[in-house]
Amino acid sequence: MQRKKKSSFKIPYASRFDVVMYAALGCFNIALVAILCAALEIDTVLVAVLVTALYLIEIAIIGVKRASTMEIVPERSIHELLLESGSVVFKNSTSPAVAFDRNGKILWYNEAMNSVISSYENYIGANIADLLRTSREDLLGESVTVTVSDNIYSVEGFTVSERGSGLYLILLTDITLLTETERKYQDERVAVAYIAIDNVEDVLQYVQDKFASAVSSIDDKLKAWAASMNGIIKSYDNDKYIMLFDSIYLDKCISDRFAILDQIREARVGDGVSITVSIGVSRGKNSLAERELDARDAVDLALQRGGDQAVYKSEDSIEYYGGRTKSVYKRSNVRSRAFLTQLTALMVRSDNVIIMGHRYGDFDSFGASVGVARLAMLCGAKVNIAVDSRDKNLAPCVQMMQQTDVYSQVFVDNAEGLDLIGADTLVVLVDHNTLSRAQFSDISQKANTVAIVDHHRKVDALSPNVRISYIEPSASSTCEMVTEMLETAVSSQNILKEEADILLSGILLDTKQFTRNTGTRTFGAAQYLRGAGANPSDVYNLFKTLPEDLSKEARFHTSIVMYNGNIAIASCDGETDESYRIIASKAADKMLTLKGVDAAFTLVRIGDQIHISGRSSGTINVQLILEKLHGGGHFDVAGAQVSSDSIYTVLETLKQSIDEYLAL
Repeated sequence: MQRKKKSSFKIPYASRFDVVMYAALGCFNIALVAILCAALEIDTVLVAVLVTALYLIEIAIIGVKRASTMEIVPERSIHELLLESGSVVFKNSTSPAVAFDRNGKILWYNEAMNSVISSYENYIGANIADLLRTSREDLLGESVTVTVSDNIYSVEGFTVSERGSGLYLILLTDITLLTETERKYQDERVAVAYIAIDNVEDVLQYVQDKFASAVSSIDDKLKAWAASMNGIIKSYDNDKYIMLFDSIYLDKCISDRFAILDQIREARVGDGVSITVSIGVSRGKNSLAERELDARDAVDLALQRGGDQAVYKSEDSIEYYGGRTKSVYKRSNVRSRAFLTQLTALMVRSDNVIIMGHRYGDFDSFGASVGVARLAMLCGAKVNIAVDSRDKNLAPCVQMMQQTDVYSQVFVDNAEGLDLIGADTLVVLVDHNTLSRAQFSDISQKANTVAIVDHHRKVDALSPNVRISYIEPSASSTCEMVTEMLETAVSSQNILKEEADILLSGILLDTKQFTRNTGTRTFGAAQYLRGAGANPSDVYNLFKTLPEDLSKEARFHTSIVMYNGNIAIASCDGETDESYRIIASKAADKMLTLKGVDAAFTLVRIGDQIHISGRSSGTINVQLILEKLHGGGHFDVAGAQVSSDSIYTVLETLKQSIDEYLAL
């Protein structure tokens, strides 16, 4: 049981006179009672009551007087302290002090402040903002610094009085040395960079005799770059490096937008093939080990965005530099086989698998979903594909697959998909790499285990619940990537014709009937699907346009304007519906066929969002342009959705993003 502490009452030193006075009054009143009782023969009790009341009134008067005095004295004493006759403390203080009024008029400053000013000019009567280059309100705020005579000072402000014209006081503390020490620490903090040569083996497989000289040339340039920044660089693989250097040199790299990328790109081998590098760098305030991990993540992000770029990962943001060339086409499918092994292992251990494409799905996302579903079936896993049943664009594809016994019960909506999520559910996202862009983002965010298969450039770091990812920007389509995995896992005779048709439709869509972004692996995937029964005539029927869609597409073609001489922009406002989203992308493809057009953008309002489709002939990176509008995609096909009340506001933002890209 705890002892109860005795309460103590301490009489302030200033109140001892009051105690003596109260005692004297008590004695006087007792004497007064005795005198009145003896002289006037009045009842003793009555006299005692009257005198006691008088005594209490006297004490009350003294207490009120003392309280009012205590309220006034501190402020009055400070006023007197700032007078010439009473300012000994502030006048002789080594800390500069300045007093000013409500309007910022300087009333007084001490000798320390006068020595800081180093001027024979008298600032009494001048405005404080003219002296310190900072407003009165800011000086009285928190964490304020000023520069006076090339020295840096922190400012502490006080409100002395708000009566009349007011009185305010600031004290200055010299932090020049502290600031310089902090700046020196920031400049000398070690920055970590990882550098990877982009797919050098694939680029040089036909010029093996020049492999050593080409890599040696890149090695020399990287070492010269490191030497120019007083850094050290070490190779830990044939085409990978780690570099350490002072952070001050990173600012120069950022200002010249990592010019080393252009210098290395100038190195050509064979028939003019360029070699490019990817760089990931970090200089956060965290530990060296954490900076190294951030740099490793940054170079992975640069590679997954297509290479030929630098990614700077700071404490609160990720910045991208370069990325102005198309991804180097990779002929090797080693990574595809490695990912297939990881994916099937996850499928075998999972209770069920849910597959999703992106919002506003297309043939590529739907076809890839079907292909991954076939892989899950081969693993013996229970599988479902989450689709939006209201999407008219995918309705023919869903109906075609539901006519087969295998897929009749596979497709689910959002509510059914959420009910299927369990502790051991695997969610596979195809044709996108951001959870928020999934067909039903709440499903992807609820799952503990997520895998990603995508051919778009990576925009941001992956979510923590993403266990494995296969992001290959050089691939023509996600259907091509999934088909390669199927080719490794199963013979073409063991997949359905409908599956082959859907996969082929995705490849045809993203390659524009094999006219763009194609390579040997693209045609190899198409050959595999043709062997599985894919019929180009049947697939072509999925691409047929309704007659009424032609008039809708004409609304874009009649509003085309040329921007900067080689960029076509068309917009459509007014009455629209969901069908305009697909029509806008088709219109952008058609605009790209116009003579002299290197890039095309279409804008259309659907509900409360402005949908943007971007297309490029291969000379302009539309993905970098639309990233400014929070969009994504890859080098020559990209899109964005912007919430706005005005399509013209979004159009101006798009033009500004184009200008910034062209100015690089």
